[in-house]
Amino acid sequence: MIFPATRSERGIAIVAALWASAIFAIIVLSVMQIVRADATVGRGRTDVAELGAAADAAVNITILSLLGARATQPPVNGVPFTVPFAGYTVRVTVLDEAGKIDLNMASVTTLNQLLINAGLDTNAASGVAASINAWRGTRSGSDNNNENVGHSALFQSVAELELVPGVTRQLYQRIAPLLTVYSQTQGIDPAFSSLDVLNVYRTTDSNAEAAWRRLEEVRAGIRTPSPSPGVAIGHAFTIAAIAEGAASARAVRTATIRLTGQAAAPLMIYRWN
Repeated sequence: MIFPATRSERGIAIVAALWASAIFAIIVLSVMQIVRADATVGRGRTDVAELGAAADAAVNITILSLLGARATQPPVNGVPFTVPFAGYTVRVTVLDEAGKIDLNMASVTTLNQLLINAGLDTNAASGVAASINAWRGTRSGSDNNNENVGHSALFQSVAELELVPGVTRQLYQRIAPLLTVYSQTQGIDPAFSSLDVLNVYRTTDSNAEAAWRRLEEVRAGIRTPSPSPGVAIGHAFTIAAIAEGAASARAVRTATIRLTGQAAAPLMIYRWN
């Protein structure tokens, strides 16, 4: 039996269509900017402008597909795919931020294990974890019910971690890919996590342990990769697009967005650079 769409569902569909129109308008504007650039700058600079516009367009097209039907949605677990635009084939990845460790919400125990896995000894890891905890404006070191997490001095970006005493450049480079400030949850969703993230949780979380074993079997060639989980409304996603041209020219765009599920504003953009 097919049920008629409710007024709310029709409203969301209309808003999604309007958002789609707005995003396509942005893509068209990008193409117009290319044409203007072609008339005013040298060929080399125009090539870079074209690549940048293609990368921006690929991000916009990917956002549209995230808002679309399940069958048209891209993988959201970091598996690369391509988006053709204006004669370019742009390489794109989408990663659900729920698979990373939230720098503001993670327990001190989790931070400590992350640092040990990154190569620090027990004492050094404990000291740096305490420094991160203090930077967050925390009240205590308790790991229960988020009591270890304060809300007066939260990290605004992962890059801010380099300002914390004890976090060297080398340490930051090792742990930054595993971190986020956008998941806004204390734990992780193992379906979106890398081996390194799962390795932080696997001794305390049976789901993380099972996911870690599956990925190890995939890496060993004894299991095929699992299909990408579907797009989860309310989650944040990082989209990375790389457009490459002649003579090693390339443009990279990275955007982090959240799909709110709200009819009036279905999309929130945190950063786009």
